[in-house]
Amino acid sequence: MTGRVERSPYPPARAVARPTRAARPLLSPSQRFLFVLALLTFAFASFYSSLALLARVTPALFPGRSLTELGIIRPLASLNTPIVAITDPGKDSVLRKRINLLVLGVDKRPGFQFDDNPNSGYLTDTIMVATIDPVAKTAAVLSFPRDLWIDVSNPKAPESQRRINQSFGDGVRATGTIRGGVEELKADLKLNFGIEIDHYVILDFEGVELLVDALGGVDVDIPPDLAVPAWFYSNDDIHGVWVEFPPGLNHLDGYHAVAFGRHREYDSDLKRVKRQQLVLQAALNKAFQLDILRDPAGLWNAYASTVKTDIPYAKFPGYLDLLRSTNGRLKTYSLGDPVNDVPTVTGFTTAAGAAVLAWNPENVQYWLNQVFTKPAYSDSNVEIQNGYGPDGAARAAALGRYLAYVKGLPTVYYGPDAPQQPHTTITLYHLERRVLAEDIAKWLGIPASEIVVVPTDDTALPDVVITIGRDFKVPGT
Repeated sequence: MTGRVERSPYPPARAVARPTRAARPLLSPSQRFLFVLALLTFAFASFYSSLALLARVTPALFPGRSLTELGIIRPLASLNTPIVAITDPGKDSVLRKRINLLVLGVDKRPGFQFDDNPNSGYLTDTIMVATIDPVAKTAAVLSFPRDLWIDVSNPKAPESQRRINQSFGDGVRATGTIRGGVEELKADLKLNFGIEIDHYVILDFEGVELLVDALGGVDVDIPPDLAVPAWFYSNDDIHGVWVEFPPGLNHLDGYHAVAFGRHREYDSDLKRVKRQQLVLQAALNKAFQLDILRDPAGLWNAYASTVKTDIPYAKFPGYLDLLRSTNGRLKTYSLGDPVNDVPTVTGFTTAAGAAVLAWNPENVQYWLNQVFTKPAYSDSNVEIQNGYGPDGAARAAALGRYLAYVKGLPTVYYGPDAPQQPHTTITLYHLERRVLAEDIAKWLGIPASEIVVVPTDDTALPDVVITIGRDFKVPGT
């Protein structure tokens, strides 16, 4: 049987030819150059913007440090590109504000745990505010006598006044937390003294012993008025030993450093404050000698269980770096110290029979001005001369009190009388103190253009000399 191929009823399919894609023309050399230039411009702008942002936030993580001060960045910052400017925050920026740390030494009695225990009888035997100025690279500590009688900020508190060393414990019992105690004391410090606290550090006396021992002990040069005769000391109200701290250089281990700092049996609490400051200064000196501040992670890991603090780990390296920038220069102050032989605190007995300390607001303001000095005024000195003539001494004295007590200038003193002159003049000797001179001129109502500038490198001369003339009036009168 012969096969037969049947024809399909559909027309034969035709191959469809695909259109050919035209070849892309190659970029010309000039086009390639423009393309690469655009990529580089974008990369440069991104890099520069990142640097600008980093320059702004560097002081937040490392207070007092400037990104554009680094050798690699400075040339870029000087380009003044129109794309974005690399500038550091100014001296008045919130990122450069001084840092205030509340330092508490807690008297932890046997049977109490160093935790959030509302039944704990915590009394803060040590209350200090440590302050560091990132701009001036200065550090200071202000101590508060434990019996200072203050107003209570908490409207729910049963009393309107109390000892300052009760604030922390009352806050712990009211809230059941350590943080609640800190917040109570922070609020009292702000109400009574206008001090804003950034972070806190709390140690019990056992923790202080461990820290001092970790440093290998400290060397404390004890002046005669702070020496301690033979004294039976117990750190747990159970066991005790006889201790003695004679005048002169004493090497103290942790146990004896705490004993020295806690003593007040033979004298007042005001001297105990001084002893605590001596131990603090000696410990800081030893830390600088051992150069242990260069290892933030190691310090954090070693002492995190000993110290309670709310300083974030991310800020810890920057704070240590700032402390190192002070080179261990620490000024110590106490609200128990007199001012020009005028007592700052005086003892009195409350209606309930408690022996406490009242305080002189004017003297307290003087010490606050000394501790929290504006960076532009740090370590400055101003001389006042009487060019008024007869009765000018009283006016010069009034101006001195105004500058020191109201405006917070750290060092104001009186120079020799000058020849009588019709107008008050301001002379600036050290150019880096121009802001100081201009501020004084503003307070006295003198145009900044009338400041007499006499540049000199002679450190024996004051920064600014004010010579009061016949037109002088005490500011605010």
